[in-house]
Amino acid sequence: MHTLTTSWGRLQFSRKRILYFILGIIAIFIIERSGLILHFLEVDYNKFSYPLDINMEEMLATIRKGGKVPYQPINEYNFPYRISNEKKCLQGFLMKNHEKVVILYVIKSATNHKNRRDVIRKTWGWENRFSDVLIKRIFVLGTTNDVALQDDIDEEYARNKDIVQAEFIDSYYNNTIKTMMSFKWVVLNCPKVQFVMFADDDMYISTKNLLKFIRNPFNRRVGFRKRRDVEKILLSNRSSSKASEAPELSQQTSGSSNLIYNSRKLFEYDPVLSAFDGRLLAGYVFNSSPMRHKSSKWYMPLSEYPYSKYPPYVTAGAYVLSYPALEDMYYTSMFTKHFRFDDVYLGIVAKKCGISPLHNDHFYFWREPYTKDSYVNVIASHGFSDPEELQKVWDEQRSSGHA
Repeated sequence: MHTLTTSWGRLQFSRKRILYFILGIIAIFIIERSGLILHFLEVDYNKFSYPLDINMEEMLATIRKGGKVPYQPINEYNFPYRISNEKKCLQGFLMKNHEKVVILYVIKSATNHKNRRDVIRKTWGWENRFSDVLIKRIFVLGTTNDVALQDDIDEEYARNKDIVQAEFIDSYYNNTIKTMMSFKWVVLNCPKVQFVMFADDDMYISTKNLLKFIRNPFNRRVGFRKRRDVEKILLSNRSSSKASEAPELSQQTSGSSNLIYNSRKLFEYDPVLSAFDGRLLAGYVFNSSPMRHKSSKWYMPLSEYPYSKYPPYVTAGAYVLSYPALEDMYYTSMFTKHFRFDDVYLGIVAKKCGISPLHNDHFYFWREPYTKDSYVNVIASHGFSDPEELQKVWDEQRSSGHA
């Protein structure tokens, strides 16, 4: 009897050991997958540095003066354009001069989203929305292996002249490529634009509210006369022109002081904005930490980004830049290591060149619940993948005077 009791006790002990072992393995797996350990290994954000570790603001100042750049670019996004659409911002019979575009819509679209592009052309992307404000739009696409679909895209471009297509595969993790190829296109082909609004093709946007915002982005109280001055300045010509050829760095630094900067006088009419240098990057601003959860779509290993926080960044669904900001960020990107998430990458680039993103609550990265009155002040809202719904909402807002 004693022997049986002893054997039974040993069996129970062995079972407990096995159970504890299994529970320990499960706990270790959960902790490892959840990234809790990785958070303890992160580097303090105050020590932030991102390759190339150089003073980019000094670099840009050197480039503006036509000086010699001491570093070689590490990241130029040299993907060929299958559809370059290089005449989009040219004017006149000879198509030699760039137009004074007030707003350029750059819409990131998928190759098979023609129905979304068609409704955007008739709604917020309508280029003739206002007779006194020059608006242009382009849809930026990657490539497809579907020959029939590519033929449809070529026909769509022939009809609308508003597509730019670069030769990279359209995928989520290639959004940074799509974004920076868009920046490159603007610098090459639309250098007199005042503001560039980037948006996904499932957004609702109010051009009217966007214009109100860019005329007074800091929401300062200005008199009637100054508000009229803004319109005049927005529609005025920038002081210099751009070469239409590729912006090779050797050409950029060969002696012309206006290759990087045209003018930063957009807001200088107002003394309260005297500290503002004309570089506007605005949208819904996030201050967040890297996702270390390995099953997450946004998982970020320490080897790619070791810091405890990301720089402030605007969500990628919709954001607006003044041309000087876009230009500085484009050239800064040449000296900034690639990053898989486009919105965070732009935050890194902005930090490196001294641009602070401006938050605005009227950029909604989620679907703002719709009623006729709730969209009075909305600049952009996500969640309009249904073309019929977008058309209906935009028509109603336009009739109410808010689109």
